[in-house]
Parts: sequence; structure tokens; C-alpha cells
Amino acid sequence: MGLIPEGASAVIPWEVSSVVAASTVVADIPDKVHIRPQGEECARGDQLAIRGDVLNPALIGLLASVGVDEVDVFVPPSIAVLVLGDEVVTEGLPGPGQVRDALGVQLPGWIQALGGVITEVRNVADDHEALVSSLQAAVQNADVVIATGGTARGHRDFLRSALQESGCEFLVDGVAVRPGHPMMLARCGGTPVVGLPGNPLSALVAVVTLAAPLLDTWLGRGDRELPRIQMAQAIAPARKDLTRLMVGRRELGGFREVTHVSSAMLRGIAHADGWAVVPSNGVAAGQVVPWIPLPWVTRP
Repeated sequence: MGLIPEGASAVIPWEVSSVVAASTVVADIPDKVHIRPQGEECARGDQLAIRGDVLNPALIGLLASVGVDEVDVFVPPSIAVLVLGDEVVTEGLPGPGQVRDALGVQLPGWIQALGGVITEVRNVADDHEALVSSLQAAVQNADVVIATGGTARGHRDFLRSALQESGCEFLVDGVAVRPGHPMMLARCGGTPVVGLPGNPLSALVAVVTLAAPLLDTWLGRGDRELPRIQMAQAIAPARKDLTRLMVGRRELGGFREVTHVSSAMLRGIAHADGWAVVPSNGVAAGQVVPWIPLPWVTRP
């Protein structure tokens, strides 16, 4: 690549030319003039990146090509995870009255895919004072806190009372959705706290329903319209007036529910593409509905 001499109209490649009598160049003028006009890719005032764009390698290269050496970026938020429950064990097979922690091990992957960084995963017993202490420490040390379990209203569910004692403001206290309805979102000072239900699939619904939009806003992405997909099967109306997030896969005939799906199961979601958003009145086969793809699944 070089500067085009003033008055030149084309560049003749060396390999298609010949030299006659040591001083005369003979060649056909190529159809492609091999000249890149100044301002061909962008002109002064063009917007090459906007708030919320991911600074991927190609965008970095584009900005460098036009002489941009520094850009302002959003720093991924640090996130502390509190896994609540006396019955939760972190290794081996659970014994009678125990359950294996299936959330603390997978949340770092989900949060990384959504743009955050988990800096701590702490197990907390079902004790009000212990939870208050852990919650207040996490709020001080992280940008966002995610708590798993304790969001219902049972006599051993202490998250709501711990948030109240800590002076937190409730923004969301339950959502009319299945699974995952006892999800919560609060604000403790300037720190958001997301409460996930203890059942694994319900917790993941809360991740994509509350945590994902929170991180989008934090990273400057703003609201994004859900993609849409055609249903391969009819879904009957719900018995209650609530939205259902149906775990399924994309097939040639459309989106179809997978098997082994309940609020306490992970087998179905482990082999799924995402959730179809099914209204309370159900859907017909062939109907197009919004869907929430898993963060690592390519959208259609």
C-alpha cells in the first residue's frame, strides 16, 4: 500500500505488466483500479461505535484503523453469590435430607456469559443473623449480590427479613411466571441484590428474567427486544393467570418442549436452546412467540 501520485487514475499490478526496452511499461488498464478512495469506509462524523457495543476484536481493529487509541468502557460488575441453605452440600453425593449445590458451580458461567464477573461464592446457613452479616458484607464488597434460596415465605426463608433489616428497598417481590415466581430484586444503598429461588430451574429463570436485564443496563446495553420463534406444538391455557417459560429446543418444525423439566430439574435445560414465552391463554402450533435463548446459543 502506498500514496497515489497526484493525477494517477489506476494502479497496474506488476504481475500483469511487462517492460519493453528497459524503459516502457506495457499493460492493460485493469477493471479494478486498485485505488482505495479516501473516506470510502467512513467519513468525518460517522458513528463507528455506540453505547453498549461489545468491544470485540473486529471493533478494536476498526477503531485503531481510524486512529482511535482510547475508548471509554463499562467495567464488568463484580458479583458476590450467597448460596443459602443448611441442607446444601458442595461435594460428593448428598445424604438423607441434603441436596447438592447445583447453582454455585454453574452461576459463574452464566454470569460471565451475561457480562459480569463472580468474585465470591459463599455458603450461608439458614440463620437470620448469619444471613444478615453475610449480606451486609457482600453488599459492601461487590457491585451486585445474587442470593440463591430463601425467597419464598416459609418459616426457614430468611432472605426477605434480612433485606428488610438491612434497610434495603424492594423493587420486585415475586413475578407472575412459572417456574421461578418467588424471585426478588432489591436495592441496598447503591447495590442491587437479586434473589433467586432455591430450585435450580426456577433460579435460572430468575437469572434471565432479572439478572440479565440488570447486567444489560449496567453495561449500557439498554432494553433489547426478545427474538421470536415459531412453536412446533400447541400449549394449552394455564390454570392460573401467569406466563410460562417453556424449556425447549429448536427443530425443523419449530420450537418444542424438552423432557425432564420441573422447577427442581436441570436435565432438560442442560440440553435445551432456551425458553419460549407462553402467555396464560396458551398458544397454537405454528404460532410465533418471543423466546429467551441461552446465552451460549446462537439466535436464529
